[in-house]
Amino acid sequence: MSVLLALAAAASTASPCANAVTTLDMNACLARQQTAVEADLNRYYGAAVKRLRAEKGDALTKALPSLIKGQRAWLAYRDGECGAVEAYWNGGTIRTAMALNCRISLTRLRVFSIWRDWLTYADSTPPILPRPDLAPVIAETAG
Repeated sequence: MSVLLALAAAASTASPCANAVTTLDMNACLARQQTAVEADLNRYYGAAVKRLRAEKGDALTKALPSLIKGQRAWLAYRDGECGAVEAYWNGGTIRTAMALNCRISLTRLRVFSIWRDWLTYADSTPPILPRPDLAPVIAETAG
């Protein structure tokens, strides 16, 4: 538990939006974070697709189409979930920040999932891309 609290404290003090003063500042900062995490998602997903395209047999004929289908379903889930969050907070100025935080958190989790499932190996071979940082997601849930 103390490790989790330490992670949360470290992440909260290093928050890229800690200096945002107004709602507009916060929304702009979160939008920049969303753009960055979306770039990570595209990079990790692209690497997973590239790995599967280089494979033979079931990895190429079954896993790749399933990954693509899963990614499309995940994007629809994220849009629906975060759209619901925005709708819930619709009456306040916080709605945009809440929706962006939802998108950022879910996308970070998806990047980690792609890394774990598609960019690592069962043996000691180094992963294709570095392990994504989940500390910001842990910090959000610890608060």
